Amino acid sequence: MITLVVFILRVYAPSWFRIKVHHSIKHGARHLRHFIISSRYLSKKYRDIIEPVISRNAYFEAPKNMLLAMLTDERCHIRTLAGRRIIKARAIGLDGNWVRRFVIPAVNFRAKNYVDLIDWQACNATPPTVLRHISCHELLKMIQDDVPMDGWDFIKLPSHT
Repeated sequence: MITLVVFILRVYAPSWFRIKVHHSIKHGARHLRHFIISSRYLSKKYRDIIEPVISRNAYFEAPKNMLLAMLTDERCHIRTLAGRRIIKARAIGLDGNWVRRFVIPAVNFRAKNYVDLIDWQACNATPPTVLRHISCHELLKMIQDDVPMDGWDFIKLPSHT
């Protein structure tokens, strides 16, 4: 019982408040990393229980969701990397006559940064659907000109319903 109460106080409640305060989809990957980091205090016995649950529910770790978080990162080099990955994904993407299969990549629980939560070489990155109205040229220009991402429409979409 004590373990459960401590978990709620150290992991669940702070994560819940973070999501309520920062509810945009742009924060989803960062929330996931915070949850993982917050649960590191647990013994291996309990981590072995919660890590599979986190892996099954790591929807914001999908490449298209990670790219949204990266695109709105405060660090310029991360935003630039996201822009390049989106443009690359658009270039190698198939025509519009196929259905994308949503696959959650394996979670790297040892990642120091949310950007490293997935193995980018092993996953099939697809461009975020919410950015389909922005051309590659516009995307690059916004990143190069350091345009604030807060004005983008997709930011108003909630990360949890």
